[in-house]
Amino acid sequence: MKKITGILLFCILLVLPLSAQIQAPDFLCVRGDTLFWELPANNCGPFVAYEVWGSQNEAGPYQLLSSVTNPAQDFYFHPNPGGLQWFFFLRSNYTCPGQIPLNSDTLDNRPPEKSPILSVSVQGSDVLVTWQPSPSPEVIGYIVYRETAIGVVPIDTVYTGNTYLDTDAAADVQQESYFVNALDACGNTSIFDLKHSTILLEGSLNPCRQSISLSWTPYNNWPAGIGQQAVWAGINGAAPTSAMTIGKNDTAFEFPDLSDGDVYCLFIQATAQGTGAVARSNQICLTADIVQAIKDMYVVNVSVNASNQAVVTWAWNQNAEIREVQVLSSTDSVNYSAISVEPSPVPLPEEVVFEDAAGQPAGGKLFYKIQTLDDCDSLASSTYGSTIFLMGEPLSTTDNLLTWTALDIENAAVQSYEIFKSVNGSVSSLGTTSVDSRTWEDVVDPADISALENCYYVVASATLTAPDGSSRSIKSRSNTLCIEQGLRIFIPNAFAPEGINQKFKPLIVLGNISSYEMRIYDRNGQRLFVSNNPEEGWDGRKGERKLPQGMYVYAISIVQTDGRTVEKQGTVLLLRGQ
Repeated sequence: MKKITGILLFCILLVLPLSAQIQAPDFLCVRGDTLFWELPANNCGPFVAYEVWGSQNEAGPYQLLSSVTNPAQDFYFHPNPGGLQWFFFLRSNYTCPGQIPLNSDTLDNRPPEKSPILSVSVQGSDVLVTWQPSPSPEVIGYIVYRETAIGVVPIDTVYTGNTYLDTDAAADVQQESYFVNALDACGNTSIFDLKHSTILLEGSLNPCRQSISLSWTPYNNWPAGIGQQAVWAGINGAAPTSAMTIGKNDTAFEFPDLSDGDVYCLFIQATAQGTGAVARSNQICLTADIVQAIKDMYVVNVSVNASNQAVVTWAWNQNAEIREVQVLSSTDSVNYSAISVEPSPVPLPEEVVFEDAAGQPAGGKLFYKIQTLDDCDSLASSTYGSTIFLMGEPLSTTDNLLTWTALDIENAAVQSYEIFKSVNGSVSSLGTTSVDSRTWEDVVDPADISALENCYYVVASATLTAPDGSSRSIKSRSNTLCIEQGLRIFIPNAFAPEGINQKFKPLIVLGNISSYEMRIYDRNGQRLFVSNNPEEGWDGRKGERKLPQGMYVYAISIVQTDGRTVEKQGTVLLLRGQ
C-alpha cells in the first residue's frame, strides 16, 4: 500500500522545488520477505545508503531496519521467522545539505489485493471482461483466466486498463467463465476471487403461439445481486432496443406478438444492483415462421337465389393458414351444426360463396356462420347472418298479404326493402318500403285468369361495416313465395231452360282445377245428372225428358291443383215457362 509519513514533511514538500528533493528507490515489490526496488537517480551529493524502514502496523511507528551501503544493490532480505505481516518503505540517504529525502510507496509482504470482476458481457462470440483495479500500488498488471475443459488456464496478461476482450471465446454457443488476478513485478498474484460467467441465452420459435420462448443462465456473484433484467430486441436488422423489463430473478420469458417473416434478434441484459455494471448474454436471431391465424373473418351476405337455395358469402384474411373450413347452420341462432366440412382452399380467395343445397329457406329463417380450424388446432368463428323469410296469404278481398322477417346480418344496417312480383316468368317491382315496414298488400285482378298464381320475393338493401371499419353495400334476397288465390264458386239459386239462364252451372273464379264433378238429384235422391266438365251445365232434363218445375239438389266437388278440395251442396229452383 502507498504510505507517506509525516504531515510536516508533506508541507515542506509543497514549498520546496522538485530539485531540492532526494529521490527514493522505486519500490517494486516484496517476494516472500525479500524487497526489490529500482535504483534512483540522485546527483546532489555522495551516496551513503538505502534505508529500509518497517513496521507491523500500517500506520506506524516505523523503525529503520537496515541501511544498504552498496549503491548498486537493489534488494533486501528481511528476516521474518514468525511469518508476520510487515509494512515497508524505502528512503535514499545522500549527503545533500538542505535537500529533503522522499519516501517510496509503502508495500507489505502480502500478495496484491484482489481485483473483483465487475462484469463479463458477450459481444458476438467474444467476451468483454471488466474488473475493478486492485488497490495495491505494486500491481503492474492483471492475469485473465478462463475456465476450460482441462481446468482454469491463463489466457492473457493486461498491463494497461481494467478491461479485456476475449476473442477466442465461444460465448454464442456456450457459457464462458472467468477469473482475474492482480500481478506485481515480483510475480506475486492476488488470490482468486469469485468466478463470473456469461449469460447463455437459448430460444425456440412457437409457431402456434406466435412467440419465442427464451431461457438463460442467471448472472451470478455480483455482491448485491441482480438489480434489473431486460429483454433487448432488434427487428429486421434494426439496432436492438430494450423491449421490456422482466423480473430480476427470471430465467425464462416468452417474447410475444411476432409478425410472420420478420427476423428477431434478442438478448438478455442484466444490471448489477448498486454498481450498475451491465452484462449481456449472447444474441439469438430467429425468423418468425408462424402460423397465421384467422383474423377478421365475417359473413358478407346471406341471400336466397332463384332456386330457393340459401347462398352464404364470407371474407377473411388471405394469409391465414387454415386446415379446415366448416359451414354452420341453425334455425334458432343458438344450436348450430356443421352442414359442410371441407379442406381449406389453397390459396385462400378474398371471398368465398357457399350454396346450401339442403337448406329450406322457404320454411323459415336459416342462420349461418363460418368456423375454421388452423394448423394449430385453434378454432375461429365468423359473425353470423340469416336469410329473410317471406310469408304470405290470400285475403278474401282477392288481395295477397305479404310479411317478412327483418334483415339479420351482423354489422349490417338495412336501408330499404323492395318487393318483386313474378307472374308467368315476368318479374316486376311492386315498390319499396321503409326500414321499419315489413308488410305489403298486393291487389289481384280476379278477372285475370293468367294471374291466379303470383310469386313474390323481397330484396333488402343494406350497408355492411367490415371489421377494418370500411363499409360496402349489399343486397339480400328472401325466399320466393307463390300465392294462389283460393277458388271461389258462385252458384245460382234458380234457372229457366226456356228463359235467359238456360243451364245450371257454377261460376268458378280464381282457381286452378285438377278435377271437377257436379251431380244433380231429385227430392227422392235419384241421380238425374253428372258431369266432370265445369263448362257443361244442367239443362233441366234427365236424358231427353224434361223434368218438371221444382226444387232439385246439387252436389259439387272440386279438387284444386294445390290439392285443396272444395265441396258445395244445396238446392236450385228449376223454372218452366207458362
